[in-house]
Amino acid sequence: MPLEPADIAVLVVYLVVVFGIGLYLSRRASRNTEQFFVAGRSLPWWIIGTSMVATTFAADTPLVVSGLVARGGIFENWMWWQWGIGGIVAVFLFAKLWRRAGITTDAELIEMRYDGKPAAALRCYRAVWFGLLQNVLIIAWVIKAMAKIVIVVMGWDDSHSIMGLDAEVFTVLVLFLVAVTYTALSGLWGVVMTDLLQFSVAMGGSIYLAVSAVVRLGGVSGIRERLALQGFDVSEVMRIVPRAAPLDGMNPFTEFLVLILIVWWASYSVDGGGYIAQRLFAARNERHSAMGYLWYSLAHICLRPWPWIAVGLAGMAVFGAVDDPETYYPLMMKSLLPPGMFGLVIASFFAAFMSTIDTHLNWGSSLLVNDLYRRFIARGRSEREYVAAARIFVAALAVFGALASFAVKDISFAWKLILSVTAGVGSVYIARWYWWRVNAWSEITAMAAALICTVVISVLSTDPRFRGAPVLEFPFSTALTVFVSVPAWVIVTLLTKPVERDHLVSFYRRVRPGGPGWRRISREAGEQEREARGVPAVRTFVKIATGIVLINASLIGTGKVFLEDYGTGVILLSVSVMSGVLLYLMLRSEPE
Repeated sequence: MPLEPADIAVLVVYLVVVFGIGLYLSRRASRNTEQFFVAGRSLPWWIIGTSMVATTFAADTPLVVSGLVARGGIFENWMWWQWGIGGIVAVFLFAKLWRRAGITTDAELIEMRYDGKPAAALRCYRAVWFGLLQNVLIIAWVIKAMAKIVIVVMGWDDSHSIMGLDAEVFTVLVLFLVAVTYTALSGLWGVVMTDLLQFSVAMGGSIYLAVSAVVRLGGVSGIRERLALQGFDVSEVMRIVPRAAPLDGMNPFTEFLVLILIVWWASYSVDGGGYIAQRLFAARNERHSAMGYLWYSLAHICLRPWPWIAVGLAGMAVFGAVDDPETYYPLMMKSLLPPGMFGLVIASFFAAFMSTIDTHLNWGSSLLVNDLYRRFIARGRSEREYVAAARIFVAALAVFGALASFAVKDISFAWKLILSVTAGVGSVYIARWYWWRVNAWSEITAMAAALICTVVISVLSTDPRFRGAPVLEFPFSTALTVFVSVPAWVIVTLLTKPVERDHLVSFYRRVRPGGPGWRRISREAGEQEREARGVPAVRTFVKIATGIVLINASLIGTGKVFLEDYGTGVILLSVSVMSGVLLYLMLRSEPE
């Protein structure tokens, strides 16, 4: 399907604007690493929150979401909807602490919180694991998703070549050049400013495609009729929450319970680390960090998914069963959109792709520069050298990610792999903020146990005696890993030497975590009064509970309205509005 002149014009205008922003901000980003990596710690909440949402709105997410619906039903999206619980918890327990730390990367927290050679080794390991290995996998699956979209909408096949290159190789090369250029130029400034544009374009494109698909098929009732004709079980496909079932077996309902009761707090991202923490470091102050995280959580879970789900359902209704369900989305783009709008939706996918790639390139570079090169290889060099190194690492990560994209076949499998390898790590990440006794060996043990369990489970799943066993499949395998890793790190913590008291006192005075887990250290720091008002447990619990009600009532209520269950939908949306007002009043009453 060749692009019409109107489509090309839309794409050119979009790319010119993005690169213009990157070029304009390049001088500011070049001043020092604080400008390049955390934008001078000057961003307001609405910019950092929108930037977070734009980052998680990648080219892969619409494909994965529509693919999940096709594989099991709408409820399969709880694989990532459960992150909303952790997001709300992080708003009230961790966002302000990250901002108080005043650091550049989450790995830098390691030596601020712990001491000695184990802390230094752990910081180095995190820089390599998260900055290079895991980051490259994420970059790879995002490039793979965008390549899928381009190849499907252009109608290319395995034998197609462009400029003497295989179609996929050519597509990946173009995406690589687009992503790396403006990210290396402008640092985090360029990332967050282009994210505002990219999120608007990406959301606009997905909403337009969803409305076009639903209207073309005669509304949701028309989609239901066509799904039945295609042989799908409509009642199961349309379920937002799986049907209640006995708890003595492995089924969608027990899978749902594992996700919302275990997986959300076991994940490595539960305290808002990684690129999310990078945005919190860049916030104007503590309140802006918390408000930005709250806006991100709401938009991430409640605002974005339903257009993708609508397109996925429409794709199933039109095309029936296909070999790769993740292609429903680009197939609907190709079949529905007129010239001009087709170019706009392609531009929206470029926006989603770039808003994710630029973040991971910048964040990965920050870890490799700040926590590896600057900390262990080239101490005391000029800021100019570190910024130059950052740009080199941006290009290197893009190269590795582009090469790795050819090995990625199933994007949702890559999602599950990341969750499995880091299962149980979230528990120690929570504890390190609120229990003084946690040390570097605690984190090392949790990460090692999760990795070993993932390898063992993978090996067992290939053994004919265990092949197909539900307990070895996600998310039950994640729960199994948690039951091993959590006791392991707790035991190791109690058997190993605690962090030196002076080091703990210094950390406490800087970050002020509060709570009973720091009572002994707060007394030594001479700050009993601050400890008494540090974490008002009841009020914090009420805010977290209200936030969880808000986010889930909004999510399910919107879905019920879309699925034409208006009574239930209006009730749930009313509950979400009341929860939002209550939460706003509680936040407004807090001191600056």
